[in-house]
Amino acid sequence: MRVLAMKLRIFTLLALAPLALARADDAVKLADKPPTAKKAAKPSKELAVIVNPKNPVKKITFSELRSYLKLRRQFWPNKKRCDLYLPPHKSDAYKLLLKDVYKTSHKKLQKYWVRKLFSGDIPSKPSYVSSFRSAGAQVLKNVGALSLVPANMVPKGARVLPIDGKKPGDKGYRLIRK
Repeated sequence: MRVLAMKLRIFTLLALAPLALARADDAVKLADKPPTAKKAAKPSKELAVIVNPKNPVKKITFSELRSYLKLRRQFWPNKKRCDLYLPPHKSDAYKLLLKDVYKTSHKKLQKYWVRKLFSGDIPSKPSYVSSFRSAGAQVLKNVGALSLVPANMVPKGARVLPIDGKKPGDKGYRLIRK
């Protein structure tokens, strides 16, 4: 019985040895090749305001944008709720929003949301996305979504809203880091 078990183990090892050697050769070949991973694009200085393509809004003024971002306006003209997805809170995009739109600090903005929430003015605080990619995914998935992403990271299919008639890259565009 022992001899048979031993023979079976040896046979199995001999049968699998060429496969193991082939895999080792492939691993060596792959290690010799330089990595082909794409470099992540550096975020542009301009922020694009993006919405779902089914959103009826085609353009927006800066004061309207501020109203939506502060949730003073909570519904789009089609009566869908505006779901706000703010950029990652440590990103340059978020710092630009704090400086130019909210005109406050992160800490004070958090207090603002809590005050609005507990006074019953808003049903929930806006969501902070973990990345610009996830912001784009939320906008494409949700008809009422609004978010801001670097202009060179706008997902395919999302609508960029011109602010006061100007898109990112136009002279006089308002949402740009200096």
